[in-house]
Amino acid sequence: ELRNTIVGTVLRKAEELAILNAELIRSNKELEAFSYSVSHDLRAPLRHIAGYAALLIEGGAGKLTDKDVRYVNTIIESSDYAGRLVDKLLGFSRLGRAELQRARVDMNILLRETQHDLMQDAPGRNITWKIGALPTVVVDLMMLRMAVRDLLSNAIKYTRQKDEAIIEVGVQEHETEYVFFVKDNGVGFDMAYVDKLFGVFQRLHRWEDYEGTGIGLANVRRVIERHGGRTWATGIEDQGATFYFTLPKPRAD
Repeated sequence: ELRNTIVGTVLRKAEELAILNAELIRSNKELEAFSYSVSHDLRAPLRHIAGYAALLIEGGAGKLTDKDVRYVNTIIESSDYAGRLVDKLLGFSRLGRAELQRARVDMNILLRETQHDLMQDAPGRNITWKIGALPTVVVDLMMLRMAVRDLLSNAIKYTRQKDEAIIEVGVQEHETEYVFFVKDNGVGFDMAYVDKLFGVFQRLHRWEDYEGTGIGLANVRRVIERHGGRTWATGIEDQGATFYFTLPKPRAD
């Protein structure tokens, strides 16, 4: 009787899990269809808005006032921003569904490559980099590269007003994990709003002062959580900020 009861319970739970799995597959397919629809249906009108606005400036040369030109340029810039926002949102949604392709990654090489790429877009900036010796981790290279790029890009962006920007990257080793940090001497932030930092569309500074979509740190958190890690930050207004993320140590096997 006990055996029959246990077998019945196991079979019932297995059936429930099968139903949940089928529902999850269906939901993922609906989400993929929605993402495609958003990508296709929103990009076309945004391109039309920007294109016709550009034609208006070109065709109205000499006829439009300075104020008119400023208005049309604002339309073009806003359309471009909306297009980037759509791309970021689609990327954010894919991060939660993509399968991890784990491999051994030397963080020293990853940091140097990312730093070199970002500095191509910051000509003339006086930036002092302090990068410590970093370990090798087992991660999805493409995902982690995105997260690291977002963190370093933020450090470069938010130190823009400093005569000398100082960006430090290092790691603290613990028993089961590595704690990485990216520290800068930029504008920082008020710790009263720290809980908003890693949310989608959450911005602590004006878009007019610091461009961006408000999705970068949300991407960072999602990537790190997919790897079983954590993210957090500390900061002081006008004195800088430090962003932390953890990654599990590679197992011996």
